[in-house]
Amino acid sequence: MTYQEAFIDLQDSAGRISDGINAIGIMTMGLAQVRDPYADGFNAIWNYLVDAEQDFQKRLAACQNTETG
Repeated sequence: MTYQEAFIDLQDSAGRISDGINAIGIMTMGLAQVRDPYADGFNAIWNYLVDAEQDFQKRLAACQNTETG
């Protein structure tokens, strides 16, 4: 597998992770709307995952820039 193929696979995986994070976000909003006692916990997890995803995307972009730059 070439670097480019591995990078594309990594981007695809990142997209699936992002979809899951978005699903948790939607679930969190629904729980908050019905005043579920678990809403705060899901919100904390969602915020953590959003921050981790942003960090991952920055690092992924840096890897791409290193290889192409």
